[in-house]
Amino acid sequence: MYRQAVTSLEPGDVIATTLYTEAGTPLLVAGTPLNERYIRALERRGLVAIYIRDGLADDVAPEDVVSQQVRSTVTTYVEQTFATVMRVASERGAGAQGGVEGAVSNLGEQELELGDDGREAMANLYAGVEQLITEIIESSTVAGLESLKTHNEYTFQHSVDVAVIGTLIGKRLGMPRDRLRELALGCLLHDIGKSYLDVAILDKPGPLTDEEFAEVKKHPLMGYELVRRMPIQSLLPAHVAYQHHEQQRGAGYPRGLVGDNTVAGRAEHERIGAGRLLLIAEIAAVADVYSALSSDRPYRKAVLPDEVMRIIEGMVGRHLNRDVVKAMRTLVPRYPAGRWVEVVRGAHRGCRGVVAEIHPANVDRPLVRLVLGPDGEQLASPREVDARREQDLELLCLPDQLDPATFSAGSIGP
Repeated sequence: MYRQAVTSLEPGDVIATTLYTEAGTPLLVAGTPLNERYIRALERRGLVAIYIRDGLADDVAPEDVVSQQVRSTVTTYVEQTFATVMRVASERGAGAQGGVEGAVSNLGEQELELGDDGREAMANLYAGVEQLITEIIESSTVAGLESLKTHNEYTFQHSVDVAVIGTLIGKRLGMPRDRLRELALGCLLHDIGKSYLDVAILDKPGPLTDEEFAEVKKHPLMGYELVRRMPIQSLLPAHVAYQHHEQQRGAGYPRGLVGDNTVAGRAEHERIGAGRLLLIAEIAAVADVYSALSSDRPYRKAVLPDEVMRIIEGMVGRHLNRDVVKAMRTLVPRYPAGRWVEVVRGAHRGCRGVVAEIHPANVDRPLVRLVLGPDGEQLASPREVDARREQDLELLCLPDQLDPATFSAGSIGP
């Protein structure tokens, strides 16, 4: 199977993985042949791409540490919470039209009175956080973000991605459940301040002007001011919203906080200190970068997983906390399960196949099922290659939305 852009789907294509509604119920089940009506329905829902069968390695499915059902329902809860908070803030005179400065001034210091609908939305959000944490704690799957996203709900799906990766890292660092709850909640709400930004700026398909970027840099403050007025017992989630664009060397925004690139002794007990980054915000920053790079945006396609890791590794020390990235690197593979790859160095150079298994003790040296030869022709029988045993083997992720068999030999890679 491989990912295909919804705009390129054709009648007769067969769905490889079940698609779910916003409520977490099946929309179209795996094995369903597509027709024109189904394709139009997928376009209306804003889906970017889906997995379709190609007859080559359809039994190897992309893995996700959190089920699509939980992802869908938590995404809905985040959207409902954002809408409720924005409505109540607007009733106080803090509408998005007046910009961040005026909105903060008009919010006042009273907790936001969310009403019955708001209390239900918050209860659902907390329930979603518990579901997410439970699945992550109980899962034995190596992390992946191969989930299907839509154009329509990017902000909310991105927030869920950040919460998944952030909670995984927190779990690896030994955080207790109450701290994981604060971390996950902060990740889910970290971009709520973007509700006050002009959509034309958020979705601009080119570089931002200095003035536009100055507006973008205001969203962490607005997020902090909103979250700290929500009925949340801890102030830490608000500081995740406030600090997720800060950097280790003090070059971030909005306050130029600094970090020391360590984790030791901070996972369970941490106090807010003047000028210093909180660990949960540093975790959220790493997860935020990973999710943003891995997602399609109006101005660029999603970056492939192996390239995402190279970019993140280049940001270690100056931008991202070194120890947090180190923890993430033991959890998130360069070559996720179900991903098509090409061998670019080693005895099988030019062959293509699917990542069939990730080894938890060495997530970057997977088991690969080779199914296509260097000429693009299907091999007489699949060949399984374990990258742990073939140390000279070097892989490269193939682009999404293209049939792996259509690449000309040597068209990618060094």
